[in-house]
Amino acid sequence: MKKFDFSMQKILNLREFQEEQAKIELGKALSETNRIQSELEQIAVERVRIVQLCSETSVDQLIINERYIKRLDISRDRLLEELAAAELVVQEKRGIFAEAMKNRKVLTNLKEKKFKVYKKDAQLADDNVLDDIATSRFTKE
Repeated sequence: MKKFDFSMQKILNLREFQEEQAKIELGKALSETNRIQSELEQIAVERVRIVQLCSETSVDQLIINERYIKRLDISRDRLLEELAAAELVVQEKRGIFAEAMKNRKVLTNLKEKKFKVYKKDAQLADDNVLDDIATSRFTKE
């Protein structure tokens, strides 16, 4: 019996590679989004800490704290802009990944169908050989 050979295997391998690359790029985009969100959380925690300190300090310290809070707000606003841009990149990468997955799935399904046909034909050929053997035994006797 000959071995199963899928004529489009190289294309399937390429599609699998493209899907893997798209998955990696999506992961990078998601990690960037998570990094920005983590920085935003750190700024929020720092801002709360400074606001709590403001009630127990001198006027000079209050001015310093107020300037620090303004700097934190500016950083927060910059990070929010970065987060919006990063979310757009994530959506784009998700679309690319979904398309790559769809393209690979089409070929995988085709390969599975061809393999089923191959198995059916191979089973039929084996059945014919066994029938021939059985028939030849009965005709010899």
